[in-house]
Amino acid sequence: MKRAVLLVTLLLAAAGYVFLQTGAPGPKLATLMPSGALLYLETPDFGRLLREWDGSRVKADWLESANYAEFSRSNLFSKLDEVYGQYGEAAGLRPGLQSVIEIAGTESALALYGIRDVEFLYVSRIADGALMKSQLWAVRDKFEQRQAGGVSFYLRSDPASQRTVALAFVKGYLFLATRDDLVAQALELLAGGSNPSIAADRWYREPVAAAPNAGELRLVMNLEPLVKSVYFRSYWVQRNISAVRPYWAGVADVTRSDAAIAESRVFLRAPGSAPPVPAPVESLLALVPPNAGLYKAWGVGQAVPPAPDAASLIVQKLIGQEPQRSSDWRESPFAISPDSHAGTEGDLETRIDEQPLPAGAGISDSVAAVRAMVDRTGARALLLVQSTAPAAGTFVEMPAAIVVEGAGDWDADTVRSSLGAAAGKLWTTSQLGAGWTGATAGSHPVERLDGLGTLIFATRGRLLFLANDSDLLAAVLDRAGASAASGALTYAAGFRHAREAANFERVMAALDFGLVGRASSAPPFFSGNIASLGRVLSQVAEIRVTEEERLNATVQNVHYLLRR
Repeated sequence: MKRAVLLVTLLLAAAGYVFLQTGAPGPKLATLMPSGALLYLETPDFGRLLREWDGSRVKADWLESANYAEFSRSNLFSKLDEVYGQYGEAAGLRPGLQSVIEIAGTESALALYGIRDVEFLYVSRIADGALMKSQLWAVRDKFEQRQAGGVSFYLRSDPASQRTVALAFVKGYLFLATRDDLVAQALELLAGGSNPSIAADRWYREPVAAAPNAGELRLVMNLEPLVKSVYFRSYWVQRNISAVRPYWAGVADVTRSDAAIAESRVFLRAPGSAPPVPAPVESLLALVPPNAGLYKAWGVGQAVPPAPDAASLIVQKLIGQEPQRSSDWRESPFAISPDSHAGTEGDLETRIDEQPLPAGAGISDSVAAVRAMVDRTGARALLLVQSTAPAAGTFVEMPAAIVVEGAGDWDADTVRSSLGAAAGKLWTTSQLGAGWTGATAGSHPVERLDGLGTLIFATRGRLLFLANDSDLLAAVLDRAGASAASGALTYAAGFRHAREAANFERVMAALDFGLVGRASSAPPFFSGNIASLGRVLSQVAEIRVTEEERLNATVQNVHYLLRR
C-alpha cells in the first residue's frame, strides 16, 4: 500500500513539474500584426521548412537550371534585388539564406502591407540563444533605440534609399519590419493594446473560419485591395485578374506527405453574388482512361473561369485552326499597281484543279455549324482528353478526344451533317475524302470522316464522343458506364507529368528549331527555359486539380503526386 501511495505521489509530482515547465501557449501571431495587410503568411515551423529547402535536391537543380538563369535576368528579379540591396544597406548587412535561417524560429508569420516598397512585418518565436548567434543581432549596436508598449526596439535607416529596418526581441518573439510604426504597433498589441489586428479583420476571419484546418503553410489573401493595386496587376505572373476579381478574400493551405503535396484553397464571394452553379463533372471524370496525359472537365454554367465554348473547342482540337496570316518585319514591302497581274511565290501553293473556298469561309463558319448542333441538344458539361506519342521518328502526335454531356439525347444524323459541314468549311473537296464511313474504335462502332485530318464520333444517349484518333477514343469508350465518384465538382483537370515530359520536350525542341543560332545568350524558351523547369520538378509524377462551387465560395484542391 505504501508503495502504491509513493508511486502515485511521484507521478503527481512529475505531472506538476511538467505543467510548470510548459509555458502557456502564446497568442496567435495574427493578433500581433497590425490591421490592414494585403497578404498574411504563417507556418508552425518556419526554420524547419527553410532548412529542408536549403538541403533539397530541388533547390540545387533549380539554381543550376536555365529557368533560374532566365528568371535572374528578368525585370521582376532586378526590381526585387534592388529593393533587397536597399534594405540590406539600411540594416547594415545583406543577409543570405543562412542569415535568414538564423532568424527563422518555429511559429512564424509575415504580413505584406505594400507591394511597391515591399513593406512587411515578420514575427517569429525563436529561442534567445539562437537569436543571439545571428548576424542580425550582432549588428544591433548600429541601430538607434526607441520605445513602444514599454519595450525597447531598434531602428536604422539608409539616407540614400530612405529604406528603414526596425526590429525588437521580447518574450521569445522576434519582430522585424520595414517600417518602424509596424514594429511599434505590434509591440503595443503584444502588451495588450486595443488597436485592431489582422486577426480582427474580416478578410482574415471569414476565410480562416471557412478553412479551419491549417496546413504547414497558410496564406490568407485580402483580395479586394490587392486586385486594385497596379503593382499587383503588373507583376502577377498568372495574368488572371478577371478570374480573381469576383472574390474579396481567400485562404490557401499546403500540406506535405511522402506521397503528395496537397494545396487546398477557399475563395469567398460577396454574399448574394454567387452565380448559378455549373453541372457536376464526376460522371465525365469516370471516362478518363489511365493512359491519358492531360484531361480537363468543365461544368457548363457561370463558373469562374467560365467553361470554354463547346463548338469552338471541337473545331480547334479536332477539325482545324484558322490559318495565321503574318508578315515578316525583316522583309521590305513592295508595290503592285492595281492593274498588275504579276504573281508571287505565294501563288505556288494555289490549286488550279478545283474551285477555291468561298470568300469568308473558315473557322467562324465551322464553329457556327457545330454551335448549331450543340445548341439544338444543349451542353451540360465537357471533357477534353489528350495524350502524346512519338511518330515518324522526330515527330510527336497529340491526339484529342472530347465528350459533351447534353441536356438530352444526341441525334446521330444531326451530328453527322453538322460535323461534315464544319469540316467542309476548312477542308477542300480533295482533302475531304469520300465522306462518312462506318468503322470501329476498339470494339465500339463509330462513324469516321477522313481527309485533311480524321474525325470520329459516336453517340451514347446524352453523351457525344468525338476524337481524331481511334485508339484514344476506344480507351474513352471502354470506360463508358464506369461508376462515378460522388460529389459536386464543377471543374477537374490532371496532367501526368512523368508520362508526358519526354514527349513535350520533343515538341518544344521542334517549336524552338527556328530560333536556334540566333544572336542571343538566352536559351530557347520552350526546350531550354520551360523544359528545364520540368526537369527540376521531375519528382512530381502527376498533378490533379478539382474545383467545387459552394454558396458563397469556390473551393479548389491541387494534389502534386510524387514519384515513389
